[in-house]
Amino acid sequence: MSKVKTIAVSIAISSFLAGNLYLLFSDKSVITKSVYVERYERATNSNHQEKLAKEGFIAPEEIYTVYVGNEDTVDSWHVKEGDFVTVGDEIATLQTERAEGQRAVWEAERDALRQQDSAVRSMISNLESERRNAESDSSSNVNRKDNVSENKEDTKVEVGLNVDVQVDVKQDGSFAQAIAAAEQDLAEIERQQAVVDAQLSQDSARPSLISPVDGVVSKVTRSGSILAVDIFSSQKVVVTYAKNEEWQQIENGDTVLIQGNGFENAAEGTVLSVSEAPATDNEWLSAYKALDDTKVKNPLSYYEVRILTDASVEAVPFGANVNAVVIVNEALEAMTVNEKWLHDFYKESAYVWVIDDSGRATKVDVTIPFTWKTRAIVADGLQLGDVVFHEPSLKTDEYAPKVFLPLPSDLPSKAQWRAFGWKNYLKYILIQ
Repeated sequence: MSKVKTIAVSIAISSFLAGNLYLLFSDKSVITKSVYVERYERATNSNHQEKLAKEGFIAPEEIYTVYVGNEDTVDSWHVKEGDFVTVGDEIATLQTERAEGQRAVWEAERDALRQQDSAVRSMISNLESERRNAESDSSSNVNRKDNVSENKEDTKVEVGLNVDVQVDVKQDGSFAQAIAAAEQDLAEIERQQAVVDAQLSQDSARPSLISPVDGVVSKVTRSGSILAVDIFSSQKVVVTYAKNEEWQQIENGDTVLIQGNGFENAAEGTVLSVSEAPATDNEWLSAYKALDDTKVKNPLSYYEVRILTDASVEAVPFGANVNAVVIVNEALEAMTVNEKWLHDFYKESAYVWVIDDSGRATKVDVTIPFTWKTRAIVADGLQLGDVVFHEPSLKTDEYAPKVFLPLPSDLPSKAQWRAFGWKNYLKYILIQ
């Protein structure tokens, strides 16, 4: 064959091959193709939980502070740190000649607290009303500054009241935050009212400080300008702290598993509250920082989390360290896929490749409420038994390719070979 013919034949063959390759593998190709897939799994359902382990402490649900003006007012103390007291127990005996003056202070404070209680309740009512009626922007203002004066014989007492709340609300979430903050203030006011009412309900013939609740005396301040007794309520909770992004994960009502000394078995609890304000320095926060060595960039990024446990914790002392595991996400009877197999994953939406009934690759949109470790939890989109696979080279062609999987690598045992029977072998070899 001459050199020219050889070149011509080579060009013709090359063009033929190039044309066939283009027709077969171009994006506009309509020729059915097959793709070998090595990584695949069949969808099964099970229960999945996203957990957050925290250090926690046994703490009182409420702290009540009973106080008097100065040390000259107290005649004698009847309690010390660690003592258990019940409602009405005497904490200290007051000097008779100073009792009337102290009673005047309590009465003036009671009136001020009542006004403050009314103002905060009115603010909460206004916020709730505005939240129902708001469409875009709303605002609520409560600004009261009053002085309550009481004259008891020659004693004049003035108690200042300052309730100044301004809320600029643009979304329902802002309303909820403002209402939650106001309700916390209201709870503090009611706690102070309980203390003052308890003192005013005592027998004036025997002036004394009395306990407003059942609880444990935690601290007694016996000297200074103000004498006070802190009482831990008998109701106990678990206190821990959310850091950084954990504050967005933990929500009221989340289930918590608690374990520690004093618990025979793991106890179940519920998140009672998650503070929206950074925690102030106290003994609980200091203890938490000492046990949790994880560094935080922002020193203010500690938010108090209170957990109510269903188990009896009377035998567990205040301050005891416990391990708390917060279940921040839970999916029952849900399917999962490898997180790296998701495509176009944004917020809770993505798609995966699935083999359909005809053996072709099909895109399926899925809803992913959360991911845990390397698995993506699928809330919607997959059916039980679907074969999900991952193949980076797969393209979204106009005609989905056929998918074939690797042969099983497990071989039957000799006993299984023999149990099948020679008649079945002949049947499938000759007939099938």
